Amino acid sequence: MAGLSISGSALLIDQANAGREQARLQQLGNKTEGTENREALVKSAKEFEAVFMNTLLKAMRKTVPDDKLFNSGGATKFYRQMHDAEIARTLATGHAGMGIADLIIGQFGKHVDAMESAAENTIDDVPQSKNTPVFGPPAPHAASRYQSLATVGSQTAAKARMRSLAAAQGSAVADTLHRFESDIHGAAAGSGLDPALILSVVMEESGGDPQARSEKGAMGLMQLMPATAADVGVKDATSPSQNLHGGSDYLAQMLRRYDGRLDLALAAYNAGPGNVDKAGGKIPPFVETQRYVSRVMARYEGLGGGTKLADQD
Repeated sequence: MAGLSISGSALLIDQANAGREQARLQQLGNKTEGTENREALVKSAKEFEAVFMNTLLKAMRKTVPDDKLFNSGGATKFYRQMHDAEIARTLATGHAGMGIADLIIGQFGKHVDAMESAAENTIDDVPQSKNTPVFGPPAPHAASRYQSLATVGSQTAAKARMRSLAAAQGSAVADTLHRFESDIHGAAAGSGLDPALILSVVMEESGGDPQARSEKGAMGLMQLMPATAADVGVKDATSPSQNLHGGSDYLAQMLRRYDGRLDLALAAYNAGPGNVDKAGGKIPPFVETQRYVSRVMARYEGLGGGTKLADQD
């Protein structure tokens, strides 16, 4: 089963601006006369990084709802956009950039240097030989490297959005995410679940306490029973990393078992799949389980999830 996704978490690159900057960079690799110098390359690379960072800032802005106590009209938004664009430009041209410009310069710099060394001769005056530099588009792997940077930007925006929504849920949720963010995202990647769903289960199961233990013997952040922990390969249920990975794997199993029905998967996580089956493939008539499913799904929705389930393999 592929992963659950946070609604609206993907970072959409501004095609018009980014496209123009990338076209300028492409021309630097294609020109055979009227060569551009390295300063022009550096300038274009910095501008491209500024466009990327501005897009990232805009995506982060969208995670924070407008506050009616402050002016959120058109004029304010316009000047805010100008402010963000200036911040992005300052970061990209200073020492706090993301390294995108350096990557571009490294990719295209050799073409610029080669063109400058050949600028003294013209194609008409000098016969072509096998040693003549050949100018063309950047290496094929360049596009994939830029795409990987866009993916990193998308993930960064998604994490920022989740932090913002967690803060809106209260200090306990925000603190739990802060403490275990790396392990939560790692467990999400390994199980194919939405990290917001994992956090929602953690808050309902243990309140974010990795040492939590129930009267029935359930342990850790996701309250794994000893038998369940053994089934999913967890040796130390009090280890946040092991507990999160094991609990996420088990919840993913329940999702597959019930064809992506999140409500039934959560019911099975709480009451056991046997009780869900006995109830005829419905949430068992247990008050605790019904409240559990309702509370987890409500929190999950508040954390930006619940609008799109995973694609099934």
